[in-house]
Amino acid sequence: MTPRPFTVGFRLHLRHGAPLDGALFPSGRCLVVEDAEAGLITAAPSLDDLTRAYPDAHIEWPAAASTSSAPPITQEP
Repeated sequence: MTPRPFTVGFRLHLRHGAPLDGALFPSGRCLVVEDAEAGLITAAPSLDDLTRAYPDAHIEWPAAASTSSAPPITQEP
């Protein structure tokens, strides 16, 4: 059995500008790095909440993850 990753990385592609690196945690919480040099991140309690802040963005999951738009890890209760 392959161990489940603690977090899964993703890229949040904005309509304009470079994609932002992000992470999804098993709790469902997620964050994206807006400016690594300045240490600026955006955190949200869920992917839905995160994407509300970026209405024209889409998420790219790693190739090893499923090809659907669903997150590659499941939330635990």
